[in-house]
Amino acid sequence: MLMKTVSSKAAFWIVAWVLMISLWSSSAPSIVFPVYASQWHVTKAVTTGIFSVYPIVLTLILLLLGNISDYIGRRNTLLTGLASLLLAALVFALAPSVIWLFIGRVLQGIGVGLTAGSGAAALVEFNPSSNKKLPGSVNTITQAFGLFLATIIGAALIKYAPAPLYLSYWVLAALVVLSIILCFFLPQKAESQSAVKRTWKLQGVKVPQGLWGVYALAALAVGAGFANGAVFLSLGAQIARDVVGTQDILVIGTVLSISYLLAAVSATIAGRLGPITSIRAGMVSILLGTVLLVTAAEIHSFILFISSSVLGGLAFGFSASGGIGLAAMNAPASYRVQFLSAVLVVAYLCQGASGYGGGVATSTLGFSSAIWLMAVLVGLIALFTLLFTMKKRKETSVLTANPA
Repeated sequence: MLMKTVSSKAAFWIVAWVLMISLWSSSAPSIVFPVYASQWHVTKAVTTGIFSVYPIVLTLILLLLGNISDYIGRRNTLLTGLASLLLAALVFALAPSVIWLFIGRVLQGIGVGLTAGSGAAALVEFNPSSNKKLPGSVNTITQAFGLFLATIIGAALIKYAPAPLYLSYWVLAALVVLSIILCFFLPQKAESQSAVKRTWKLQGVKVPQGLWGVYALAALAVGAGFANGAVFLSLGAQIARDVVGTQDILVIGTVLSISYLLAAVSATIAGRLGPITSIRAGMVSILLGTVLLVTAAEIHSFILFISSSVLGGLAFGFSASGGIGLAAMNAPASYRVQFLSAVLVVAYLCQGASGYGGGVATSTLGFSSAIWLMAVLVGLIALFTLLFTMKKRKETSVLTANPA
């Protein structure tokens, strides 16, 4: 039975919803980790391992299957990714032991790996406006809202609802089912999608000739934003407990969710700016935010921690929107999904390295030294990216002149 498909405008927002739910799925366990630690006596090393499995698997999926939607279609790829995310939510909802958490994270990596690249390409192809920066901005907004909702709703369910280890995943499973239903109404192929390819090949990282400069800048920008965000994901709850002086999961979740909400705000602003301007704003925000984060951890200042969270959120929105927007605006139609997936590979590698590195550094060097180390490394990436935009001033001025 054939289902009636929706308009390109409706399809655009359905894909945006799917991307939001995907990021909600990927970050849902983060707010529950403190509960696992207290009830199941999970060590910091194990928690770090659970956190890191996800970006590793996701990166492999992007590398090997990032172009699969060119062969089976955007809709089928999104549906497959959502099916994996549904299985992941059910695994977490029924998990009796730590090994199930690792399985759930693997399934989440597969699911987001399939939805991320194909979803980013679908936003470009279903774009209902003439604004070519809109898909990159909306992509980042959906990620920010996914992180925000996962954190604040997850924290509220843990504090006030029964079964704190499981209920948030049942809610998530219901939302994923809704997303699957919505996806069935998407057109099978976007109007501007490249011709369907018959013989599938492993993707790897493929960058069209003449676009390595664009790729390097876009990947560095998004990677810096993701790495900075991972510091908050992996160490933020501990920083908040130390600085705010509370074990209240809702208070901690509210504090952490501020940065995610502001990421959506800055991504909205980025939609009105050129991608290079957005990237520069993101890098400056990262540099200032890391200084404030280290200072807040050292002197236990709540005001400075909130300020660093604000700048961290703004940084993510500006850098991710600018980087993804730059890639989307310059990628040829026939290489769009490969190009966007290649950018996301670097982004999630940075996220995984930052998250895992923060956990390992905390276990081996101590919490204070870990904050310093991660802040310096992320700050150096941001500084290099900022200098890259300055060095390539003439080249990037041409890129920002792309019609929008």
